[in-house]
Amino acid sequence: MARLALAGLILVHAAAAQQPFRDAGVCARCHVVQVIEWSSSRHTKPGINCQSCHGPSAGHVANERNQVAPDRLPRAAAIAGLCSTCHTAGCPKTKQAAQCQNCHHTHALTDPNAKLAPLDLGDQARLADFERHRAAGERHVAAGGWQSARDSFAAALAVIPEHRQVKARLRMTERRLRFPVAGTEPVPGQYHAATGLPLRIRARGFDLELALVPGGDIEIGSEGFRSSHPVHTVAVAPFYLGLTEITQRQWTVLDPANPSTHAGPTLPVHNVSWNGARGWIARLNQRTSAAFRLPTEAEWETAAGPPPPDLSLAAWFRTGAELAPHPVGGKQPNPLGLFDMSGNVAEWCSPLMRPYPYSAVDGREDPAAEGLRVIRGGSYADPPELLHPALRHADRPGRQNPWNGFRVAISVP
Repeated sequence: MARLALAGLILVHAAAAQQPFRDAGVCARCHVVQVIEWSSSRHTKPGINCQSCHGPSAGHVANERNQVAPDRLPRAAAIAGLCSTCHTAGCPKTKQAAQCQNCHHTHALTDPNAKLAPLDLGDQARLADFERHRAAGERHVAAGGWQSARDSFAAALAVIPEHRQVKARLRMTERRLRFPVAGTEPVPGQYHAATGLPLRIRARGFDLELALVPGGDIEIGSEGFRSSHPVHTVAVAPFYLGLTEITQRQWTVLDPANPSTHAGPTLPVHNVSWNGARGWIARLNQRTSAAFRLPTEAEWETAAGPPPPDLSLAAWFRTGAELAPHPVGGKQPNPLGLFDMSGNVAEWCSPLMRPYPYSAVDGREDPAAEGLRVIRGGSYADPPELLHPALRHADRPGRQNPWNGFRVAISVP
């Protein structure tokens, strides 16, 4: 009898422990810690659950690569706006209705200023040794001592090998010591602090300059265009992209047959097919011993960036519907220093035109696969509404049109 009673208690406790996960529904498949925090809060009493704050988020649930964000995902100061939908009187202690996250975790409603037990990462002497090497590395970075900084970060990783931030710092110092992109050289000037990469590079033995696109977890797509949704997040590694579209002068150095319908050495080469662009890039790589390529469309959209929120498309873009391309380098440099990411000539990208979310490993980046290839950015012949950086077009890889050109990219090892 005692054993039966004990078994019953165990079952009751097990069922109670599982109840929050049932209440959280499908969200509990991935967000285990958040569900536990929420289940210990006072949010559960009035029936506030994941969907109450984040919406049904059907696209987020369906995308198992976690690329589509929830319907509502407030951050920082925006959290208070969500809290105020229920807590209309503000904080009962301070009477404030802003900066709720300064005192409360958004799921557990705990006080983050309370003293917590230190995270158990092992022996305190080991942690002190790690911190000593890490701090030394940062001092060497501040002094420009890249080899010493590299050695210090390597020593820190020997203590805690899984530390991601120190891994990134080690890679940064190694890039400062030895520029890793074959066939190119840094343009003297500024370096990107986080990656250790120069902001500009040039091809060796060829008149071609590229700008660094640092990459990161980037949100691409738009709900405003049928082929561009859902909005989703992609991880984009650092890469370099041509400052301008390839010009006719650059093209004819490697191929005397200029396909352009509007001739001019500083005009972008156009009337180029996807196959023709890749053929020219192959000759460029033979010339420079580099590995230039067309950008992926995730890279292209990352480099283009969003349109300014305070300007209409008509004010942001040129007048549109021009009769011919204009010389490169004179219109619309974006924050990365790239010219004509929208307008002038439309630009071939590497992948097949396939539905979003974008994935580099689903076959769309196979250069031998058959299908339409992506074109981005719009052209001199397009009105402003067709120049949005999220708008996707495509065409047959062998087709030449007078409004299509390209620019080149190169990866960072």
